[in-house]
Amino acid sequence: MVTSNEVANAASVAVGALLLFSVGSAYSISAWNNQLRDALHLSQADISLLGASFTFGQYNSIWAGIFYDRFGVRWCATVAGLLLAGGYWTAALLPTGSPSWTLALCFGCIGLAHAFPAIAGLAANEGLYGNLHRGKILGFLVASYCAGGAAFAYVYNAWFDHDVMGYFNWLGWYMLVVCLVGIVFLHRSIPDGAAAEPFKSESPDELTPFLDRQVDVTLWELLATASFWYLFVPVMVGVGAAMFVMNNISFIVESNRGEMALVPFYVSLFSLCNLVGRFAIGALSDAFLASIPRSRFLSSSVVAIGITQLLFLVMPVAWIALPIATTGFAEGCIYALFPVMTREYFGSKHFGKNYGLVSLSNAVGFPLVLGPLSTAVYHYHTLPGAVACDGASCFGPTFAFSAAASLLALYCSLQLR
Repeated sequence: MVTSNEVANAASVAVGALLLFSVGSAYSISAWNNQLRDALHLSQADISLLGASFTFGQYNSIWAGIFYDRFGVRWCATVAGLLLAGGYWTAALLPTGSPSWTLALCFGCIGLAHAFPAIAGLAANEGLYGNLHRGKILGFLVASYCAGGAAFAYVYNAWFDHDVMGYFNWLGWYMLVVCLVGIVFLHRSIPDGAAAEPFKSESPDELTPFLDRQVDVTLWELLATASFWYLFVPVMVGVGAAMFVMNNISFIVESNRGEMALVPFYVSLFSLCNLVGRFAIGALSDAFLASIPRSRFLSSSVVAIGITQLLFLVMPVAWIALPIATTGFAEGCIYALFPVMTREYFGSKHFGKNYGLVSLSNAVGFPLVLGPLSTAVYHYHTLPGAVACDGASCFGPTFAFSAAASLLALYCSLQLR
């Protein structure tokens, strides 16, 4: 017989997935950023700054994590609704000729607002079904996130094509309603102040070395541990490289004289493969938890990211779907692994803050490194007086740099046990 607690747990996971699905709308940026550039008469530098600010705010989730750990899931969902609705309604009112700093500030705040429902959905549900199913639950939740990218790209192109401001206005109302649902149905799996539960195993063989270390650490103590940085760097490089691709799909296709009508398909393909990677690696790492540490799956995913960056250098534009798909899949694996590893390495008591700290790697990789680098390279190879860059050199050096950075990420991931 199904108990009321089981129903509440299932409802919490379902609503958490809905929240992650909704904030996954950020992944559809390549479906509308080109049109926003034209609508507001922006330069490529302006739109790159907007995208970098959006991503930086989105992954600067330490503040959302601190808020969650202090005030709980319902207040976190409440603030999420208010910030998202207000942010998107403000974006819908942006006039033509808005200064670049206004755009950066607006979309940075919207990105920051995205972190609140993401933290609420993940932290509320990570412990509902125990240690042996944590990978599957978090994999399902983060898979819902990237499913949102494909869905919202379709929504935009089906109903809001060339009406970016109308899309932003609709998103504000949508996000407000979804967060209200989160207030009602989300509930935290571990009481505030509870210590991390010991790893419960049906077999001694299921105990892996890192799961024996159930110690709650956070903030300065966390930053002083080598394991934090060995996790931080692979996530920074892997997710950063993928975000560079995701945010520039339309410009990569344009610079290589590809078919622009296929950009929505490429965005959806990236998101779909990302979804498969996230859910598959969660289930796979759970299944082999007794014999293969999750860190080895992380290493494999980093290698895949490096290879796909090299594929962009050699693949003709007619075959660009292949590296886009493989980048999406590999990034999905990394994104599904790091919340689980954060919880298992550093405990449950401060999961919100710790997840936020590791997520700062995402705010560094693309917004602060690959974003500015790719913009500088793009402009260097743009002919004087031209609006857009033309040729493989527009993004080639950035792909080469991110492929090389994957070697550092691989070294760090191999240090994790």
